[in-house]
Amino acid sequence: MAVTAGQLSDNDILYGYLPEYLDGELPSTIAPKYEQLLQTAGKESVLEEFQSLRGRLQLSMQSYYLRDREQSELAALVQDPRVKATVENVKIAELERGVAVSTMVRRVAMVVFVVGLGVAAYWQFGKTSDNTFKPLEYLGYEALALEEASRERLNLPSHETKEVSQYLANYPGLDFKPRMLRNVPASWELEGATVIDYEVAKVVVVMYDHRTSKNNEKIIHFSFAGRLSDLPRSEPGNMRGLIYQTYASNDQNMIAWQSAPNVVSMLVGRRSADELAEIAVAGHNN
Repeated sequence: MAVTAGQLSDNDILYGYLPEYLDGELPSTIAPKYEQLLQTAGKESVLEEFQSLRGRLQLSMQSYYLRDREQSELAALVQDPRVKATVENVKIAELERGVAVSTMVRRVAMVVFVVGLGVAAYWQFGKTSDNTFKPLEYLGYEALALEEASRERLNLPSHETKEVSQYLANYPGLDFKPRMLRNVPASWELEGATVIDYEVAKVVVVMYDHRTSKNNEKIIHFSFAGRLSDLPRSEPGNMRGLIYQTYASNDQNMIAWQSAPNVVSMLVGRRSADELAEIAVAGHNN
């Protein structure tokens, strides 16, 4: 038997309809009562706690998947004997081919070794280093390090937007104009900025700290010269006109977007990708 909203307690309504409220899908029949309940319970604290927990849940769920080996072991439990025999025959044939070519491999090994020495010498002495900037790898690590020791890694610890903006505008050697997120939600406080000078790229870093977070939650805004198409392709998102790409690790969510014709911005934190996109959109409405 279906349960109507009238049969639910105030607590059930408040927490049971939170996802619909945040996604703008709250039924109109309970909207007035829901707003009243939310205000009574403390709207800001309830929403902040729920969003933080939802982001952490999404990150945790991403670590639960089956590797190829585990999938193969599961398949073996239900595999038809004829199919299994066919697979084994294929493996035997592959092994025979491997033995057949091993003799040829040994014969050319010396030639390959000599060629390898020549190539190594060319790359070492005849060609300059071809290091490439890998934003996802580099900046994912930097975000974790900044979370752990922000004060030690920020060149300019400051809560003043104007001071940080002037510091970045006057930083020597930047080949792009960094853009700050100016209108971030009031629950986030500017903590400071720095510039990471890699051999192949300079990266502007601006950090924000959550004012009421119990676990020292932060978001980090990275900016660097480049194009969004240089990053690995991912499923694109669209938050009120802001086109972005989403990435994730076991610890963080990341969104990246083209903040200027030759500038890529990346926002990294433990909130969900949609929440990071909301912050990015608010920060650009200045």
